[in-house]
Amino acid sequence: MAEFEQPTMWVPSMDAVVSRWFSNYAAARASLEAEGGYLFPYRAQYFVTSAEGVRELGLDPADPDWARIGWDWVTPLDPSAWQRLRTQRSRAA
Repeated sequence: MAEFEQPTMWVPSMDAVVSRWFSNYAAARASLEAEGGYLFPYRAQYFVTSAEGVRELGLDPADPDWARIGWDWVTPLDPSAWQRLRTQRSRAA
């Protein structure tokens, strides 16, 4: 995978995980703030999923970098923490 390519943030096994889907980032962000979870992009949509969904992506939902990025893959608070998670996701993909 080239360095500039983004790993896919949804896999078919996530069908078994309940996630909240949105057509715009603002609504997804509001849901994240109100109900918690982990916010991701998928094509032209956004979704908020649970720790189970994060595990399906091959990532550790307890990794402290999630708190550092604000549980928001789209607009991370800490770009360095996001890059570490992105590297882990690229390896898992």
